[in-house]
Amino acid sequence: MGVFKQIRQPRIALVAGTRPECLKLASVAKALRAHDGSASLLINSGQHRAMVERTLAQHGLAADVAAAQCESGSLSATLQRLRTTIRGCLRETAATLVVAQGDTSTAYATALAARDLGLPLAHVEAGLRTSHPLRPFPEEHFRRRIARLADLHFAPTASAERNLRGEGIAPARIFRVGQTSIDLLRETVQWPCAESELPSAPATPHLIVLTLHRRENYGRGLDVVCAAVLDLLAARPDVGVLCPVHPNPAVGARIRQHLAAHPRIVLTEPLDFRPFISLLARATLAITDSGGIQEEAPYLGTPILIARENTERPESLALGNASLVAVDAVSIAAAARHLLDAPRPTALAFDASAPYGDGRAGMRIAEHLVACHRGAIMDEVAAPLSLCI
Repeated sequence: MGVFKQIRQPRIALVAGTRPECLKLASVAKALRAHDGSASLLINSGQHRAMVERTLAQHGLAADVAAAQCESGSLSATLQRLRTTIRGCLRETAATLVVAQGDTSTAYATALAARDLGLPLAHVEAGLRTSHPLRPFPEEHFRRRIARLADLHFAPTASAERNLRGEGIAPARIFRVGQTSIDLLRETVQWPCAESELPSAPATPHLIVLTLHRRENYGRGLDVVCAAVLDLLAARPDVGVLCPVHPNPAVGARIRQHLAAHPRIVLTEPLDFRPFISLLARATLAITDSGGIQEEAPYLGTPILIARENTERPESLALGNASLVAVDAVSIAAAARHLLDAPRPTALAFDASAPYGDGRAGMRIAEHLVACHRGAIMDEVAAPLSLCI
């Protein structure tokens, strides 16, 4: 049995380096700051420094420590730079517990930095798995490696909890809390954007929202999905497409090359969360390789076509409003036509029966973190946890 020792001035450090991490840590950060007696801080790792600053500001937050922009390079070089930077930030802020989110380079580098310093690590969105240990790469690899380093595992779903238990993680370390992205979605749908706040979409009866950014679809995958979209539009004059283009040049240049000239396709800069959710709610269909959209769309009643080999979110498939389609132009176009003509799914309610939770995950995570720092005894927690503080 491990014990968190009582400490007078706990410093819970939440580390974010990408837009999705900001969105999924926002409710945790706010709950910690509102919690009486907790001391927390936000660290901008520098992976996407400007985007993190902007996204945090949109949600009433700011980083307490912001590292310089991480120089681009190979994946291994980026990881090493982020690890060194985050380790320095944790030392500088005298952090006593570290929180990583998801499966990004920042998340894995944070886990490594926490291990370097002997600090306990909490992992938000723990336990997501596909059937292949390296697909998608590097996200699946990062998830599995972080699980070996984490002391606290905040699982968003029942399947994520089962995955962690199946890997031998002690049940006392696992907390099923719901998905934090749904916290933000729950707030956002109460205040939809006015028409003037949205980009101009094609004036067609049916709107498809298209998002592509995953490393697994770089190169040929992007070519194939774009070809499928063009084939679909050729067959369906009642359909238009709006695509927020990811800032990664490897993605953006290719998408523009294929799609920019079509009169019923609108390409925009990346959209902030609130206008994007308003558009997603209006869309007839979303075609995406995003993980977050797989969680959000069911609460909006928007069907989704997942252009990937596999998914770590089987709940969306089980609901019946998501289709996983191999990256093949004929298959994607056929599946899109089917979903366009099918009845619109019923939107999920924000309650405990929803697979991704009721939109209160951040509050639950904050309560667990604060309890640990106040000296809560956790049954069956291994010795390294008690030695870290």
